[in-house]
Amino acid sequence: MRFASVADVKNQLSVYLARARKKKEPIVVTHHGRPYALIQPISERDLEGLEWQQLAADRLRRAWEGEDDALYDYL
Repeated sequence: MRFASVADVKNQLSVYLARARKKKEPIVVTHHGRPYALIQPISERDLEGLEWQQLAADRLRRAWEGEDDALYDYL
């Protein structure tokens, strides 16, 4: 497992995505040294087993509830 800061991932997203896919290695994105997000390779087969649209909508709705994190101001 690899760790990378939000700033590093923001500046080199395609590099981190390619690394996760190529090495099949999850990358923990950190914000102020704390775990913040996870980049993990998935395949279409992985998505077939999920109710992807509903799952994505539910997770996005929950993720943005009451969000006042200044991080999103510049993304």
